[in-house]
Amino acid sequence: MNSPVLKIKERLSIVDVISSYLKVENAGKNYKAKCPFHNEKTPSFFISPDRGTYYCFGCGAKGDIFSFVEHFEGTDFLGSLKILAERAGIELSNFQNKNKDKTDIYYEIMEEATIFYEKMFVKNKEARSYLLNRGVTDISISSFRIGYAEESWNGVLDHLINKGFKKEDIETVGLIKRKDNRFYDRFRGRIMFPINDSSGRVIAFSGRIFKKQDSSSSVEEAKYLNSPDTPLFNKSNVLFGLDKAKSSIRSRDYSIVVEGQMDLILSHQAGFTNTVAVSGTAFTDTTIDHEAKINNLGLVRRLSSNIIFAYDGDEAGIRAVSRSSTIALSLDMQVKIAVLPIGKDPADIILSDHNNWKEIIKNSINIISFHLDRICKSTNDIRIRGKKIREIIFPFLVMINSSIEKSGYINEIHFKTGIREEAIIEDYKNYEKITPSIINQDNLEKEKMDINSRRVDLEKRLFSIILWQGENEEQKKFINEIVELFKKDIGLPTYQNILDLYEPFSDKLVFEAEKWYSGKIDVLTKDMKEIILNLEEEILNEEAQSLMFSIKEKEQNNKKDDLQIDMIAYKKIVEKIEEIKNRRVQ
Repeated sequence: MNSPVLKIKERLSIVDVISSYLKVENAGKNYKAKCPFHNEKTPSFFISPDRGTYYCFGCGAKGDIFSFVEHFEGTDFLGSLKILAERAGIELSNFQNKNKDKTDIYYEIMEEATIFYEKMFVKNKEARSYLLNRGVTDISISSFRIGYAEESWNGVLDHLINKGFKKEDIETVGLIKRKDNRFYDRFRGRIMFPINDSSGRVIAFSGRIFKKQDSSSSVEEAKYLNSPDTPLFNKSNVLFGLDKAKSSIRSRDYSIVVEGQMDLILSHQAGFTNTVAVSGTAFTDTTIDHEAKINNLGLVRRLSSNIIFAYDGDEAGIRAVSRSSTIALSLDMQVKIAVLPIGKDPADIILSDHNNWKEIIKNSINIISFHLDRICKSTNDIRIRGKKIREIIFPFLVMINSSIEKSGYINEIHFKTGIREEAIIEDYKNYEKITPSIINQDNLEKEKMDINSRRVDLEKRLFSIILWQGENEEQKKFINEIVELFKKDIGLPTYQNILDLYEPFSDKLVFEAEKWYSGKIDVLTKDMKEIILNLEEEILNEEAQSLMFSIKEKEQNNKKDDLQIDMIAYKKIVEKIEEIKNRRVQ
């Protein structure tokens, strides 16, 4: 067994893999959970250990352990392969991707660039000294693969060309720029922080200046320089450090979001390994982008709906945390704010005393209470307070789905401001009327089947059993016998047409059959006989009704020859219906 895919499937059961992401419960032979790919209150996500597959009855998501990790982690097949191989203890170094495409080459370029920057960092004592003085340890430098881009116009360019990569591909991944048909390095004289996807592959960089700039220079360089959007990197689809934080976010059931790389690295050093950073990335107000890829907050929400924003305590930080909180609330997340001293960032506080940071996280408050306290401190004038509540608080309040939560916040506003509760409610209702809702739901395609018709209900139940074929020889034999009788009664073309209609939904239907009939042959025998009798009667009644319309039309148009053919066909159908009724009585 040379295939790593087969080796992984042999070592990892689908129940073990999915239960490491979701809370699963036993459901007969199968397991069930709340689907992570759409919002639901009751479990409709079923897992089959025997087949190694899953199916969601709510949104139609289906697949095996690889597709689950791909979908959940927002990665591709090779990313899921890497994640699962590490978990299974399987070495992928000898794995050769026979279907290598441009994307694989881009990943190779980014990995080679990371190795190059790491080597340059080792040579640059000044860069290492800067990080050590900021409190970053050698262990973190190695773990986060921090590097250095030398002050050269073509350092990484020459290195990658010598490794056999093309300039156009190096430009595509954002490592070099072109001017007047000449290429040069995008990052120069900067400490390099690799940005990884959820599987740990490098997809972008954030480069930080750490030397004092030449005062004679007329151009002031940005403190941070980030990779542009590329085929590998979309600012909205990743957060810095998420690959290292995701396990801790799941286990602790909340995430901490900071602004900068230094904030994140020192947070991890202090034990807050459920921390991610927005540096070099961006939030959007949907969980899925135009390519149907999961966005960063969408992925964080799958890990935990509880989130704490810990941005700098200055006005710019408060504006940034307000924007991020609005988006998180629109995604139905529980949002809290870590209140930082003005002029301090998380890195400063952790470096001074990480126990102090622990208290700040512990005492974080919800976004509405945070802004409400600031409003109350800023003025005692009820009219000004009311105006600020409309401008600052209501935009958050309108994002909240729960009426109970809204009522609680309105009561808090009344209690803290002294404004009458009735006035707050009236103002809010007026605000709600003129403010369009921007709450977004997962943009997932749903496989829907018509459930309005009695015939469709019977077909779904019957063909779920047929496609399932039972779990033992006795069941299979019985199913095959009764299917042959069904084909004879309704005709092979009709049977095949119905089968063609339901085969695309086989995963869903098989799960339904297992759920209903696993280990229950007596119930299966009784139900299948009754289903077939009812379904045959429905089909024949529809045919009889259609023929009756045809007969009436031909009578009106005096088409005697055609009328005689229809009358014979109608008589045969009526006889079949009577036969079915007699069979039911027996």
